[in-house]
Amino acid sequence: MLDKKIGLIVEGGGMRGAYTGGVLEAFSDKKVYFPYIVAVSAGANTSCSYISNQKKRNNRLYTEWITDKRFLHFTNIFKEGSYFGMNFLFDELPHTLDPFDFEAFKKADVTFKVGTTHCITGKAIYFEPKKASRHSDMNQILRASSSLPLIAKTVEISGEHYLDGGIADPIPIEKSIEDGNQYHVVILTRNAGYQKTYSKTLHRLCKIYLRKYPHVIEKIRIRHEKYNDSLKKLYKLEKQGLVYIFRPQKPLLVDRFEKDSVRLKELYAQGYDETMESLPSFNQWLNTI
Repeated sequence: MLDKKIGLIVEGGGMRGAYTGGVLEAFSDKKVYFPYIVAVSAGANTSCSYISNQKKRNNRLYTEWITDKRFLHFTNIFKEGSYFGMNFLFDELPHTLDPFDFEAFKKADVTFKVGTTHCITGKAIYFEPKKASRHSDMNQILRASSSLPLIAKTVEISGEHYLDGGIADPIPIEKSIEDGNQYHVVILTRNAGYQKTYSKTLHRLCKIYLRKYPHVIEKIRIRHEKYNDSLKKLYKLEKQGLVYIFRPQKPLLVDRFEKDSVRLKELYAQGYDETMESLPSFNQWLNTI
């Protein structure tokens, strides 16, 4: 366990999270653990197996279970209103098919926060799954953080409705700072130089299908600005020696909805190998802070 005030920030990105899985697997193998983690969407889900110390579980989820149509298939939309099979991902898999070690997760010595977007206010709301008394309550938080607008339903928690955490705060560096961390390690799922652009189509569709939630629609309209501003913040802090970034070095060939298990295996291996190669530089950074 790192003994300084270091926050690990984990971006989402759908199936690009296979890269994150590889990074976290390398951390586990080298016994690199953080006292604080804040994550959104797929990044939150991938962080859970790392926290519970279930090696290879993320590998199975991203490269083996993806071949099951219940994971990611258009027929899920007719069954449960989501392109991703939310019941499969947050019920069958963790409870029965590939059990998640909830007790080990609860006992882990880490503060873990998961970002969601509140449907009425449009604000980022953070939950702490480790404080959930039941596995099902934890899964509800993770489901909310991963519920992308238009392809998933809103998720109810204590009478309030939530959507994907990446809408309001896609790279929660400010949350890590607010919570008192002096240094930050960030896992991104995009190549260096990437800039998010405005999606007119997405914005227009959201104005139709999310008209009950005008503040969410506004967050979607400016999401590219929020994302790019967060990147600017990261790069500024990186130059100051306060941030260390892990991100894909080779060009990405995987998108958010990738179903090709071969490509996902390659991306997972890429995350693992690139992290192992970066460890001398990372350890040098750790020694300077």
